[in-house]
Amino acid sequence: MNTITTAFPNAVHDSQHCFRQLLTALSEPGKLITLDRCSGFSSMHSAATQTLLTLTDNTTPLWLSKSYASQSTLIENLRFHCGVSIEPSQEKASFAVIAEQDLAEFSWGDAAFYVGNEEYPDSSTTVIVELKALSLASEQTTSQVLRLTGPGIKTQVEIDSDLMPASLIAFLEQRQDQFAFPIGIDLLLVSGEALLAIPRTTKIEVTACTSQ
Repeated sequence: MNTITTAFPNAVHDSQHCFRQLLTALSEPGKLITLDRCSGFSSMHSAATQTLLTLTDNTTPLWLSKSYASQSTLIENLRFHCGVSIEPSQEKASFAVIAEQDLAEFSWGDAAFYVGNEEYPDSSTTVIVELKALSLASEQTTSQVLRLTGPGIKTQVEIDSDLMPASLIAFLEQRQDQFAFPIGIDLLLVSGEALLAIPRTTKIEVTACTSQ
């Protein structure tokens, strides 16, 4: 039985489109973009799959959280379409994906993703985090938000954090104290086809919503 599924219908055109979208997200932290060129592999979110199709190859080892690390069909498709090797060590991975179903129990305090070094800070692990929902703060936001400031942000951006696990929120708020610039990890938050980037240069404050 063939377990390989369709990736980008037009590999060159679609990957270029997604690459431009990802550059926009990374240069404008907190800006929501849409990756809509193909569905996700297995149960992986579409935006996570398309990011891997666009940015990974046989030189970028990939770490998967436990739910995905046990899905043979997913791994077969990632290897076939991206050429990646699955890396069991967080520290040795160029990219990592934390599945939505694993996020609540994921221990950020024990995470060992590579944070780069002063000479090559961009060699750090890029961590893709799948969320149940992803949106900017609005009148429907009921409690706290993540307030983003820093390079690429004109004033500030507020992200709805109502459905984010407390452990993830704590990690995002404390990461500036854990890693001395320029080292650190870049995060890509995804939900379905939506994605926004939080590079290491972005400062985060947990605060009450002011968008109401």
